[in-house]
Amino acid sequence: MTTYYEILSQIENLPLTDKLRLLEDLKTIIKPTLAPKDDDEIIPAEELAESQAAWQDYLSGRDTGITSTELKYKLFGDKLG
Repeated sequence: MTTYYEILSQIENLPLTDKLRLLEDLKTIIKPTLAPKDDDEIIPAEELAESQAAWQDYLSGRDTGITSTELKYKLFGDKLG
């Protein structure tokens, strides 16, 4: 049986047009197995990137976040007793 690395080596030797054609064929083979379940939430790539950037800003100290009091006011407004 051909191993993954043997196949990868063969792919690396293909002309670019064949690599692109192979990529498209692989997408059609793999896509049905990656279909979301009915209860899965699909998050757009832009939102994921924005969230990742915000997280990195927080981790690096560029964004210190907000205080718990600010968060409570933001969530509950004047209803907070």
